Amino acid sequence: MHAISIISIIIGLTPIFGWLLLRRWYFQIVDQSHLQVRRQDGQTVPLRNPKLLLGNLVEVYQADNRLAAYHSFHEQLGEIVQIFWMWRHQISITNLPMARHILVGNQKNYQKFRPNIIIQKLYGTSVLTNNGVAWQRQRSLMQSLFTPQRVAQFYGTFVTCAQELAEKWRSQINATVGPVHHNIYPDCNALFLDIIGRSALGTDFRALQGDVDDTLADIRFILKQSNHPLHQFTTWWQYLPLPQNRQLAQTFQRIDQFLYKLIQQRRVALQSQPCSPPENLLDLLLQATQLTETDLQPFTDREIRDNLFAIIVNGYESVATSVTFTLALLARHPELLEQVQQEVDQFFQEHSVISSYLPQLPTLRAAIVESLRLYPPMAGLQRVSLQPDIVEGWTIPSNQVIGIPLHPLHLNSDYYGSDPDRFQPQRYLDLRQATGDEKARGCPLRTFLNQPQAQAEQLPLTFGDGARRCLGETFALHEMTIVLAILLHQFTFTVQAGDEAVMELGKFGLFISMVPKDAVNLTIGLRQPPS
Repeated sequence: MHAISIISIIIGLTPIFGWLLLRRWYFQIVDQSHLQVRRQDGQTVPLRNPKLLLGNLVEVYQADNRLAAYHSFHEQLGEIVQIFWMWRHQISITNLPMARHILVGNQKNYQKFRPNIIIQKLYGTSVLTNNGVAWQRQRSLMQSLFTPQRVAQFYGTFVTCAQELAEKWRSQINATVGPVHHNIYPDCNALFLDIIGRSALGTDFRALQGDVDDTLADIRFILKQSNHPLHQFTTWWQYLPLPQNRQLAQTFQRIDQFLYKLIQQRRVALQSQPCSPPENLLDLLLQATQLTETDLQPFTDREIRDNLFAIIVNGYESVATSVTFTLALLARHPELLEQVQQEVDQFFQEHSVISSYLPQLPTLRAAIVESLRLYPPMAGLQRVSLQPDIVEGWTIPSNQVIGIPLHPLHLNSDYYGSDPDRFQPQRYLDLRQATGDEKARGCPLRTFLNQPQAQAEQLPLTFGDGARRCLGETFALHEMTIVLAILLHQFTFTVQAGDEAVMELGKFGLFISMVPKDAVNLTIGLRQPPS
């Protein structure tokens, strides 16, 4: 009986001992990680007490607004904080000199952080996920795809899709015999889905018509699965015999079959008509080595497939978010809206169509850049150090993950003035006038970033910086400018009491995308621009 009692006690205490051992293991990881990054004077990075196994993840995910919860780390603890996502940790910084050192000054020491297993499978060996020599080759090949001259080839697609959205809104207004109160985000999302489908693949997703294209449905399913936290923190979960994992494997197979078949069809078409101009980005990828002066190995079919996915997935939601918030911001500032519309009206009085180089619309373009600062469509940038480094007095060990959250950085008054949360497109017009750069054309961010460092630091980091600056920046800014010019020329936009545009952290690969938290409702009416 005595032995049985002892065994019973041991069995009863086993869960307690197990919990204590687990707790000791986890917080040893926390303590060791916390001591790795410190100032040269011995100061350690501030952190908010992580919860057992979950770290700081639970307080962000359970918050009413995940972006506000993430922002609160820096509001309470300063420009550099340590955050634990379960047992993984990262240093999060909103110090602009530190960010520029990592992205530009010593960029060779900081590689891009690998995405979760599903996103890695989706993007494969694309320029978004590669590092080192393989990345340099792909980057060199792809740069020729996104020059202003190449992007100008797609102006017709931008205009046609924008006019299709305008016609949809016009029909709704005519049906109600007056302005409509409308959530514009789904329509903007559908618009840029159609643009990227036609521009990248020569495929019409018909998203604006409400159709559900099979390929598009498959992509959305994969992105939904990528949001699963277990895909973020494990590599084995995908192999479990679960229904969603079987469906995921079948979905990848269908998409691969579709893309490889399309690649082969376009290759045959281009070979049969070697002098025909490229019709879409797929054609340009197939012809990439012909567009450069260097003797680089052409893209393999696998690399074309991977980069097409990177273009499609990153080429619609982020742009839709930016256009949505630009319209919402202008609607909240009627005097700025009127100024932009006068500029657009003047352009359309002088040009019947947008068929030449990007129209010179400095006020509209400044509004876009300011919207990208206040509402960056990407949550942030992540890098991993290769070797130890010292950044603004902080010692950074090798293999240290560093996050640069864009929204709190862009609202830091040390870099963006005493009222950084205020919508002030004029700041970029003032910068342009101060530099005397009235002849600069093309991408507004590139125009301004060519200025002295003190002035360049006023710019947002929405497209990143340094060698890994977003390749699609020119494409995105041109399509946003053209689409907004057409919509602002034809419609009025106002807000009603209670309408509020709020941004939220998406769950794509654990806080990569930024999306509207709720509906972005605007009242849309027809306008009669000067003839």
